[in-house]
Amino acid sequence: MFQVHERTEELDFLLLVVRKLLHSNSRYIKVILMSATINCREFAEYFGTPIRSQMNPAYVFEVEGAPYAIEEFYLEDLCSLIPYRVRGGAPNDPYITVEMYNVAVSLIQSFDELEAKDQREGGLSLPDRGSVLVFLPGLGEIHYMQEALSKLVRKRLQVYPLHSSVTLEEQNGVFLVPVPGYRKIILSTNIAESSVTVPDVKYVIDFCLARHMVCDKETHYQSLRLTWASKTNCNQRRGRAGRVSMGYCYRLVTKEFWRNEIPDYVVPEMVRAPLANIMLKVKLLDMGDPRSLLSTALSPPQLNDIERTILQLKEMGALSVGNDGQGQKRFDGELTFLGRILAHLPVDLHLGKMIVLGHVFGCLEECLIIAASLSLKSFFAMPSLQQLAGYRSKLSFAHGVQSDSIAFVNAFKAWHTSRSKGELRHPKSELEWGKENCIQIKRIREVAELYEDLKERTSQFNMHVIENPVPMDYASLHKQRFILQVVIAGAYYPNYFSQGEMDEELASKDLSGHDPKTTVLVRNLPPYSFLYYKQLQSLFRQCGQVKSIAFDGARITHYVTWHVEFYRTTTRGSGVLPEVSLALLLAHQRHPLDIFVHPSDEVETFLSDFDCYTSTVVEVGHFWGFQADDASMEKQRHLTAEINSHELCPVPVSLYPNLLCLAPFSEGDEQGLYYRAKILHVCGSSVEVFFLDFGNTSLVSCSCLRKLPADIMAHPFQAQEFQISGMRPSAQSMILGDQWSSRARNRFITLVNGHPLIVSLFSILHGIMRVELLINTDTVTSSVADIMMQEGHAIKAEESFESKVPQTQANLQDGTFTPNATSSSWKTSKEEEKQLIDSLLQSFAKTSQSSLKSKVRVHGPSSPHKVNFHSFSNVTNYRSVLIEKDSINSVALNDSPQDSHQRMLVAGSVSVSATGAQILLKETTLMPHIHGLPALITMLFTPATELRSVCLEMRTSYTGALCGLGWNVQSQAAALPEHDMELAFDVKFDVEDITEINALRGAINRLVCEGPNGPLHLGPDRINTLQEDCRERLVSLFTKSPPREDLAPVYHEEPKQWNQVDPSQKMEIVQKEDGKSKGVLFQLHPVTLLNI
Repeated sequence: MFQVHERTEELDFLLLVVRKLLHSNSRYIKVILMSATINCREFAEYFGTPIRSQMNPAYVFEVEGAPYAIEEFYLEDLCSLIPYRVRGGAPNDPYITVEMYNVAVSLIQSFDELEAKDQREGGLSLPDRGSVLVFLPGLGEIHYMQEALSKLVRKRLQVYPLHSSVTLEEQNGVFLVPVPGYRKIILSTNIAESSVTVPDVKYVIDFCLARHMVCDKETHYQSLRLTWASKTNCNQRRGRAGRVSMGYCYRLVTKEFWRNEIPDYVVPEMVRAPLANIMLKVKLLDMGDPRSLLSTALSPPQLNDIERTILQLKEMGALSVGNDGQGQKRFDGELTFLGRILAHLPVDLHLGKMIVLGHVFGCLEECLIIAASLSLKSFFAMPSLQQLAGYRSKLSFAHGVQSDSIAFVNAFKAWHTSRSKGELRHPKSELEWGKENCIQIKRIREVAELYEDLKERTSQFNMHVIENPVPMDYASLHKQRFILQVVIAGAYYPNYFSQGEMDEELASKDLSGHDPKTTVLVRNLPPYSFLYYKQLQSLFRQCGQVKSIAFDGARITHYVTWHVEFYRTTTRGSGVLPEVSLALLLAHQRHPLDIFVHPSDEVETFLSDFDCYTSTVVEVGHFWGFQADDASMEKQRHLTAEINSHELCPVPVSLYPNLLCLAPFSEGDEQGLYYRAKILHVCGSSVEVFFLDFGNTSLVSCSCLRKLPADIMAHPFQAQEFQISGMRPSAQSMILGDQWSSRARNRFITLVNGHPLIVSLFSILHGIMRVELLINTDTVTSSVADIMMQEGHAIKAEESFESKVPQTQANLQDGTFTPNATSSSWKTSKEEEKQLIDSLLQSFAKTSQSSLKSKVRVHGPSSPHKVNFHSFSNVTNYRSVLIEKDSINSVALNDSPQDSHQRMLVAGSVSVSATGAQILLKETTLMPHIHGLPALITMLFTPATELRSVCLEMRTSYTGALCGLGWNVQSQAAALPEHDMELAFDVKFDVEDITEINALRGAINRLVCEGPNGPLHLGPDRINTLQEDCRERLVSLFTKSPPREDLAPVYHEEPKQWNQVDPSQKMEIVQKEDGKSKGVLFQLHPVTLLNI
């Protein structure tokens, strides 16, 4: 006996198996199906039994009954509430009109009058304000309704949204008893049909709409479509009322529409959803040809859907490719070792494949955490009123890696480590930790349970997590992280996307010289908006500490673009600030931004070549220092003497970051002299300070700080920030470190510390000097960048457009420089504007914010460096690609637009919007910007590759490759054309590279196969040896020495066309078939011969 409320894929398949067994070897077994929503006649006929040459349907028993009566109302019954005629819904155009929202709001307002009437008739002392449950199809509709109800201030309503992404804390509010005198309103999706039951609901308002997941016929991706709900679903919704008292159900459609247009039953999932999981179960049970078996289902899927699913499983490696030359094998195949594992794991197939690849490359624990985390509701709390806090937490747990999956791994490990140490021994401590880190404890515990279950299941296939791993050093930790990113990419094939190109010159003009890594734009601000500077600063304070808010290139009397710049502390790296990501996320918030800003101007000082002394290394090529020539050193000595001759007073205000002061510095035990400093961090009774004239940092006692006299502050600060131009990390450095390996950092520090340095200025960019750094020895002057490149730590890099813009020393020194300034009157114009600003600020200084009556809706925040992505395949033609707003990469920026090499984004889930115009990505990972990585990843994990090359006379390297499932010998057509990817190489690949890829694919096969040599029969030491072989081969593939040469992409004349290689120029690579290894994951790629 079991319940059959929902027509899911699993239920229909189970019914198919039960029916097959009943008709074969289990005739006398009794099966009882229970439901309040199914089509009884359809089920009875499906389970009919043959008696005397005819089918007799199964018996049907009906049980009636309800706790309290429920009255139903339709639009015609609401004439007294609606003073105007409302048009009902259209059968082929399901959506909620503004008029219908107004009807629902009027209904809620009328309940007070209805209850007052019941009070008079029943003689009750106080009216009972019953709770209202409103069924809406999605999050957008819930937000709209919530906004409409918020305007009914005097109605005393407590409104609770209820949908799949609410936090557990928000969901618990639904069950609370409302404040006396208030009415509880629950705005819910169909989650309240059966998953959540609220007992005190008296009124149900049903728009009779739902969103169902279907398979888009054009792209074959899943799509969440708005449809009319079925009568069975609507009746289930009606039953949510009337549990503790008489109930009322209001259906916002006409009676005629209900009778004629609302479908009786929901479309079964097997007909509209992907079939991959069901297909694997069919193969695992060995019940015959999938097409024949599924044709006997209660609601059989379309034949072309079944055939397509078989091809997708072949693409994944779950079914053997077989011989496509034989027609009967094209839409069938043997279950591979990978497919057998996937059939036993209760997770999405891509996540199952990630677990297997994690075992191959020695990161099984991390992959199990990812699989468990993504199989359940996210444990990251994203409360509707604190989304920035939730995103900040996820961003911090990512540890600088642009990957949602890795954020889950790090957060889970942090929680698990804290528990192991006993820090979260008490439930209260654990809840406080969760609140502090925006982690939902109940959900992360559920993830831990699933993790343990998956670990147990994988151990049955001889895949084990190392219980007490050896602690990793810096290089090993980053190497493991890179390997995990590659595994994620391999698991999610073919969900590959490339970073779109951007107009660097246009972006530079938009930013007006500001750093895109620290700055966001706010547009459409009104004239004289500098009067409202503090409002904007207050708004962006939730993102981080604002350094400046300024406008450039437009007069203050016009609508302008403003630049909001955040502080980058002197010890932080040069990547995009988290504060910028959080600010860009504000544009995704429900509530529009009404913000006003105050302008400021900054002029950079341009210096010629000079001697330099290094004081602090931030990262390789990025350091602080000061001029070391005799004149500069003499100036430093005079300034130090002047400071220490003053009678110094304690700091009169509370200490805070960026406060300027005087601080002592000493190298020994003796009392140090005082120097100008800026507070970086306050740490209890100590502070970390940055010395503004030398560029070094120190930890000093708070009591030692002194006030900075005004006359001392007037001297320009002597410390300068430098970055070496024309240099970027090599692939080896990126894999073995966070951009730079520890070896690269140590080598750079050795080069610049203790040596006389010469700085040759290239440009000043965002306040940082871009320089060529030279080491002057007794015999020769050497470039630091050249040394780092010769030793393999770095490679040559193109400077950005902004850095290459001609800038003369003269116009910077006299204060007339501004990006794109074309008139000599620019300085005069700025002086006039300054006078106008001063007079207006003086006039409006006492104006309070509350007296401002009008608001202007501004656009943004935004950045011209925000990345657009495009699919490697043609599936996104004429469609924009959007990333889920909770993803780390939803606000990804292009931090190196001067580098034209392709960069790769991998998506865990791809779907299509309801209109079909947008591709939606979830669980994304932005891969490291290593040249050639997208092509290497694709060729490594694709089922088949056909290499491209130019004409015979010039064929010395490959120009590209076509990757996909291959082609059918009989029809000469692509097997799965919409997933084919035509690559145009931007680095040089030759036969040696393809050989290395094949060698790695072969190494992977040794750990993903069946037979006597398969992993089920291997000991721990042998498995460890094979894993280490795979890891080393993988890393060496990306760290080729010397690096692969850059190549201008050459696009193939006949893209997406297979069988373009002359057979005489193609060498097939065949794996040895000794019977000891079968069911392997990858076939080896054939090699197209080159002219060497």
